[in-house]
Amino acid sequence: MPRLVVPQHAGTGRFAAQNITDVPPDTYKDRLVKYIPAESVALYAFTDKLVISYYGIDAAGVATRVPPDWALHLLSWGLFLLGLVGTPIYLYRQRLKGQPWKLNAAISTVAFALWVYTLGGSLTLIYHWYHVLLAGIAAPVFTFVAGWFEPKP
Repeated sequence: MPRLVVPQHAGTGRFAAQNITDVPPDTYKDRLVKYIPAESVALYAFTDKLVISYYGIDAAGVATRVPPDWALHLLSWGLFLLGLVGTPIYLYRQRLKGQPWKLNAAISTVAFALWVYTLGGSLTLIYHWYHVLLAGIAAPVFTFVAGWFEPKP
């Protein structure tokens, strides 16, 4: 199964590993799953939790174990930017021949940012940007709406 959403097209109905023309189009449910950049979110969640654990950042955004230093801010921003820039690059490299990827990349990049906010990582905690109600609503609502968008072949 291709990583990116498969648009509707006139094909022969056969599966092709290297070409998108014979792969059936994705349904709404398939698009919901493929628009969530699970690889990027997993990388961010794991590495950011290491930062939170090392500094002992609590729910108030205060470092309780190690005094905050330049590395805390650099790592918080760096991990976020790695996921934000890395998501479209990863999806570009995962596309099959003839597969549109720009809509996938745009939706997945926005989804990454919203899932980062929903996870309540170090970046949102230390700058006091985290709001539990918004975090609980943002990513699920965006993911639901994102499934409405179908790439054009």
